[in-house]
Amino acid sequence: STISGNTSTVWHGGGIFHTDGSLVVTNSTIVDNIAPAGTASGVVVATFGAPADMTLTNSIMGGRDGALACFAEGGGAAVITSAGGNIDNDGSCFLTATGDQPNTDALLGPLADNGGPTLTHAPAAGSPAVDGALAGACPATDQRGVARPQGAGCDIGSVEID
Repeated sequence: STISGNTSTVWHGGGIFHTDGSLVVTNSTIVDNIAPAGTASGVVVATFGAPADMTLTNSIMGGRDGALACFAEGGGAAVITSAGGNIDNDGSCFLTATGDQPNTDALLGPLADNGGPTLTHAPAAGSPAVDGALAGACPATDQRGVARPQGAGCDIGSVEID
């Protein structure tokens, strides 16, 4: 999935506001959302009594304009975990697993028609997302329906380029 171009005027997260249960994000691109500085323009995982957690795999996360890519609110009951193969642009997503690239610019193109039924951000030339995903963790196709190589060589994020 691509989650881009959304706006939050409060701390609830420009892209996703997750408050209850488990959220799994795989081969997704969550960038160019807007939220107030000091909050998260990407994903906020928050708890209001019930535990909330998010697991990222092979995904691209981006903060914007002083807002973080990821933010956990609620102490130990709100948890963000990396399963590996992720990129974030500001180090806020707790990326410490195999293949993670914290504080890294994913070098994405603008939100555009890159084929398929929805708009996407395609990796630009020299992007660290190209062939950077964890082998064996990629879905069969990208967001557009384009086949992904299985095993080594899958791209991080929602778009697989040739």
